[in-house]
Amino acid sequence: MTDSIRVNHLKELTLIDSEDGIFLAKEEGLSSYIIFDKTGKITSHIELKSDGPNAINMAYSAGFFDGKFTIMELHRGLIQFSNEGEIINNIPIPENYTYMHPYNRPAIKLGNKLAYYRPERDLKDWEDQEKFYRKYYNEPILEVIDTITKEVALKMEIPETSIYKDGDFHFLHHPKIIKKGEFWYLFLMAEMKFYVYEEKEEDLIFKESVSLNVKDQIPFPQVSLQNTDELFSKLEMVVPSVIEQLYVLEDKIVLIYKKGAGENIVKNYDRQNQVEWMDFFESLPKFAAVYDSDYKLLQDDIELPSGIISTPIVNKDGQIFVQKNQRILGEEDWNTYYLLKLREVQ
Repeated sequence: MTDSIRVNHLKELTLIDSEDGIFLAKEEGLSSYIIFDKTGKITSHIELKSDGPNAINMAYSAGFFDGKFTIMELHRGLIQFSNEGEIINNIPIPENYTYMHPYNRPAIKLGNKLAYYRPERDLKDWEDQEKFYRKYYNEPILEVIDTITKEVALKMEIPETSIYKDGDFHFLHHPKIIKKGEFWYLFLMAEMKFYVYEEKEEDLIFKESVSLNVKDQIPFPQVSLQNTDELFSKLEMVVPSVIEQLYVLEDKIVLIYKKGAGENIVKNYDRQNQVEWMDFFESLPKFAAVYDSDYKLLQDDIELPSGIISTPIVNKDGQIFVQKNQRILGEEDWNTYYLLKLREVQ
């Protein structure tokens, strides 16, 4: 730990984005967002309105885009706000869309176009889960729109080596994308790996797949597409391993992950007892894996301090932000973020 930031805000915050030394966090619930600076001073409190002409039905995703607080809204596409919470711009996307899950960025520039996670627009096969998921797994991750012509295209094909292409059921992707310069990094919920793409002339070219093969990890269960309900029964028995965050530093890639917990451990905890289950789930250790700029693994199983919540934030100095978990370490009338940095050990 190299530093910390204390934000004097009574409600628990979830840190979701950062840009140019300012930070965006979300309160518990659906509509309240806080912007604070690197000293922890709150500079804006944005409350999305639930009624009136500028009512927001639901924000699928929120973050900074072009320096402005931006959401992907339920019906109206991308909406940008001033620091006072007033709508200042609306970038519509083709209508009749829905998202199956929240995701980590409202939009990313791809050349002169805008890229955002592919929404679903055709749910006619939803009752036929096998048919729906075969199509879902074989479509690219991103939709890209030309804001002038309104033309859209799909980009970022999932490689054939992905587990999502093996013909079995793995539930939803829950994709996360990190862009650094011309390189885009993708990781998906059921895989302990990440994919590297290079941006070329408003296209995304797949470059490499990088697997994280750590000992004692609990694989995400899978079942046949003909028996999708079986997956949820299996998920009741284990906590699968998962990559929580990916950070691109100046000359390294860092993954934060959990190894999960097997049936012999999970059976000792009552999922129906929310307090007991969350205490167990949040106490599972987190680890870091470090790769060099050529994606060669330098070290894995670096255990992080206990009682922290990972965030997607890393600053230009290579400091990774984690949040103090008040459930585990004790409640306070403020939010604390610790800054972690890699240290070379000879």
